[in-house]
Amino acid sequence: MSFKTLQQAQEYLYSFSDEKNTSSQGGKNFSFGRTQHLANQLGNPQNNIKVIHIAGTSGKGSTTRILAHLLHAHGLKVGASISPHLVDFRERFQINNTLLSVGTLCSYIEEIKPILEKMRTSPAGSPTYFEVTVMLAYYIFWKEKVDYAVMETGMGGRLDTTNAATSPSKVAVFTRIGLDHTEFLGNTLEKIATEKAAIIHTRNIVISIKQSHKGDGVIDTQAKKQQSLVRLVIPNETFSHVATFKGGNTFHFQYEAVHFDTIQLSMEGAFQVENSSVALVTLIELSKRDRFTLQESAIRLTLQTMTSPGRFETFIFKGKTIILDGAHNPQKMSAFIESLKTIYPNKRFDFLLGFKKGKDYATMLQSIIPLASTIYITSFINQQQTHMIHPEPMATIANKIKQMGKNIPVYSYDDPLQAFTQARKNKSSILVITGSLYLISELYQTIRGTLSL
Repeated sequence: MSFKTLQQAQEYLYSFSDEKNTSSQGGKNFSFGRTQHLANQLGNPQNNIKVIHIAGTSGKGSTTRILAHLLHAHGLKVGASISPHLVDFRERFQINNTLLSVGTLCSYIEEIKPILEKMRTSPAGSPTYFEVTVMLAYYIFWKEKVDYAVMETGMGGRLDTTNAATSPSKVAVFTRIGLDHTEFLGNTLEKIATEKAAIIHTRNIVISIKQSHKGDGVIDTQAKKQQSLVRLVIPNETFSHVATFKGGNTFHFQYEAVHFDTIQLSMEGAFQVENSSVALVTLIELSKRDRFTLQESAIRLTLQTMTSPGRFETFIFKGKTIILDGAHNPQKMSAFIESLKTIYPNKRFDFLLGFKKGKDYATMLQSIIPLASTIYITSFINQQQTHMIHPEPMATIANKIKQMGKNIPVYSYDDPLQAFTQARKNKSSILVITGSLYLISELYQTIRGTLSL
């Protein structure tokens, strides 16, 4: 069977459902051997290209997007893989911040299909959806001869399929590490950092935002073990935040001999200053190693004009102000809420919430409730993502809000679109939609109409 439509291609990849196999990103019975076998069968594309591997708890997706845009602005051919995708499955296989044509994607899937079919019954085991999509991204970027492949990890690092990339040419980048996916990665920052630091391989360039003391120590230890040096991105030293406002941020940046005053950043949310600074240090280190010239005008224009879909995006929808943010763990939610308070001081909001099952929604609600006038709770189906995604029961969330919420009105709707329709009726208040990228994905096309990468 040849694939003619995106839906046909997706349905084939969904046949490698994670529910039929051990988790592709960790678990009690997980072995990395399946990923290695698939990589070998494909010719190890991940080690035939220059990979920039981005791990962390918060900021991975935005940093991936920012770096991909900065590299392309310097005339380089760039592959970028984002997961989960927001609107279109092809976000996982971007070339120069553009979606592949359906025909091109389908042809690549058909190329690797015989290998995938053999693996269904091989001793290594059938690959999962995540394993297939990650290795497909590596394969496409290799075939497309990209200069760089910017790869966002899944939940972890050590056992993440993206960690098949082990070449000395790889750059390992760490955004801020916090508590999330504790059932897989461990219940302390040190354990989680250990899982994530395992993306560092021999003689990699390593770039990290300054973490907690234990986090820095774990990354340093792994880097020394792998004969690598860590370049730190230090708040108030590498970058200093000047202002956060409606429409963006301004900040100063200083790294070694590179100094940029008053960079205009179009992305809202103070946390994007940190993500942009991590991306800038990575760009500078690559320019030194690979001998391309930094272009200040290209850097400034890129940061002044780009967006990060689903991360503190503001829209006017039929007269209603709507803010979308895919914050889905306490660290991300705290950063989002702090920026919300800075941009809209002394203001309360209506919130439309949904959480993926297993997330620490109670701690996230502690950040949300002081700013909430009304809360709408919904579920999500996400047929366009993997079938492993299950929402936290609405009744569980509602009960927690009632325990914490001091008589805040709470309404529940099974259908996200119905919840959105009800929540936007009050035109005088701002509606904030948050709690899960999967929820944002359900509503994004309705609110925005199109995806701008």
